[in-house]
Amino acid sequence: MRVEALREYIKMLLEQQDALSTPSLPKNKWTLLRPDDPRRESVKDELYAMIQQTYASIGGHFKITSPESLSRYAYWIVEDIDDDPEIDVAILGKPDIAGHKLGAAGNDGSPAASAAYKQKSADLRAGESFSGVGNWWGEVSGKPAYAMIRRGAPAVEDEMKVKQLLAGDDLVWHGDHPDPNAPAIFQSVKGWYTKKFGDKSSTKIILGSPS
Repeated sequence: MRVEALREYIKMLLEQQDALSTPSLPKNKWTLLRPDDPRRESVKDELYAMIQQTYASIGGHFKITSPESLSRYAYWIVEDIDDDPEIDVAILGKPDIAGHKLGAAGNDGSPAASAAYKQKSADLRAGESFSGVGNWWGEVSGKPAYAMIRRGAPAVEDEMKVKQLLAGDDLVWHGDHPDPNAPAIFQSVKGWYTKKFGDKSSTKIILGSPS
């Protein structure tokens, strides 16, 4: 028992040392975690859990299958907006054609975190440069597309530009939204296409400011 107690004590000391040596995230401030930021290692497990929770209704994010797979995204844009020390909202992206592609996001499910994600994502797509990184763009559909278009995120409406950005993807171009009964805000922009994923397909649009 004494050996076990000693091991637990040593483990506690090591955890405290790690907490002290790893800089914490500021409250109520968006922070960009680059690949060389030591805070990435300390938050990757909670970030993975939050993203899986966000995408739970569709079976999880198909490109994020473990905490380690988060490393495919060079940029983690995160914010802690409440009293606990955990990340509440995150937007992930990586260098890609004509800028930086936004590929995943997560929030803790609270209205405040959801609103923060929608607004920040729209701001980035509308041309905001964050910590020197700009030209953000990404594919969206459904409720996220509605929220971001309403918040001023611009659509990429040129067919050739869309096909350049999505080189190699299996898509059918529409321009106007293919559903005549779609919400008016969807009909207010062009750039819609249907993209195939194996035996599934989804109507999407690119919102952002690629170069």
